[in-house]
Amino acid sequence: MLKVVVAVLAVLAVAKLWAQDRLYRDGAEEALLQAYRDRAIAACQSAPPEIISASAMPLWTQPASVDLVIGRADVDVRIWQLDSEQWPARFRHPHVVLTLDDRATPICRYDVIEGRAYVTPM
Repeated sequence: MLKVVVAVLAVLAVAKLWAQDRLYRDGAEEALLQAYRDRAIAACQSAPPEIISASAMPLWTQPASVDLVIGRADVDVRIWQLDSEQWPARFRHPHVVLTLDDRATPICRYDVIEGRAYVTPM
């Protein structure tokens, strides 16, 4: 009987830790999105013209989705290359990702640390 009680308490402790972690992560994500959404839209709207032609510049003011992602997958750095200058941008920097719709359209990633937008044509 004591083993059952200990097992139930262990399950409850794990559930509590998981719930606290989930609440913290969801709250932090929401706070970052609220804080940097407008900056990301402004930076994406003024993306460098060499990335996208000026005539085909997408309107980022009303994105279909706004997400938070850690790291940028298009940076060519491996996880074991810790001394690389690009390592934090690849694995640590938070990015606000704006998408326009479900079709193959450009995606804009705003690096919160650098304060710079990266537009990836699809």
